[in-house]
Amino acid sequence: MIDSTIDLGALRSLIAVHDHGSVVAAAAELGFTPSAVSQQIKRLGRQSRSPVLERVENLPAAPGPLTGSFRLASFSSACRGLVAPLLARLQVSAPELEVTLLENDPRESVVIVVIVVIVERGGADLALVHDWNTLPLNIPPSLPLVPLFADQADVLLPADHPLAGRDELETTDLTGERWVSTHPGSICHEWLVQMFAAHGTRPDIRFHDADYSTHAALVSHGVAVALMPRLGRVLLPPDVRLVPVVNPTPRRQVGSLWRRASTENQARQHVQTKLEKLVADTATRRATRPPECHESRPAAASA
Repeated sequence: MIDSTIDLGALRSLIAVHDHGSVVAAAAELGFTPSAVSQQIKRLGRQSRSPVLERVENLPAAPGPLTGSFRLASFSSACRGLVAPLLARLQVSAPELEVTLLENDPRESVVIVVIVVIVERGGADLALVHDWNTLPLNIPPSLPLVPLFADQADVLLPADHPLAGRDELETTDLTGERWVSTHPGSICHEWLVQMFAAHGTRPDIRFHDADYSTHAALVSHGVAVALMPRLGRVLLPPDVRLVPVVNPTPRRQVGSLWRRASTENQARQHVQTKLEKLVADTATRRATRPPECHESRPAAASA
């Protein structure tokens, strides 16, 4: 039978390891020795009869190619616009590194990256996340975050919509429209709601679907309007128009995060370096190519 009495001191030590990324850093914060913190956490594991920490070893780089498994988490539009070309580059630069991908909402990504610090199951080694300009993620200090680029969302309208010919729209211009959005609880859904809340109203969201291709189809058939990020944008039907939105402009910061304890991990460093190079190369291509003349063309990873 599991002991229901929890050692609060040990629990405090576990939280400190979570927040600061290692037993040594937690001990320095609490004013204990690393051995004392380690013993407290072992005692907590005995009480719960399950491991509460994963041992992460940051060994010097060994000669030869990178091997082993690497778990990557990402939100859906980054899976298309960033992860797909990233995986192609990793196949060339680290062919023996077995990369797996899990698509989920950024809030879930934060949780599963933290999970690997707390228990020996699941989790991710690196996550791609995004922060909307007025809806920031709650990221614990144990997870370093590196900003990669700013992304923006535009409104999708049927080509024959009265507002489709405008150069830009304000949020208040869209009051009374029927919307399709991602599922309630997702960051993109909450940002759409908050965008209207700033003007004292709510969007009329009739349809929910996680797939932006479905959003585009509903707009094409004239039954809804949608807000779609530029990153990884799907190919839009010819009868759909994109119009920028202002007051406020839907803008988000895309970044990558990982556990502080894995900062020196060679595989993580390699993946992060290739990711940053991909973003830089994409920004260069977009800056040098001629402007697109058709608003409904797909956008690749935008920087």
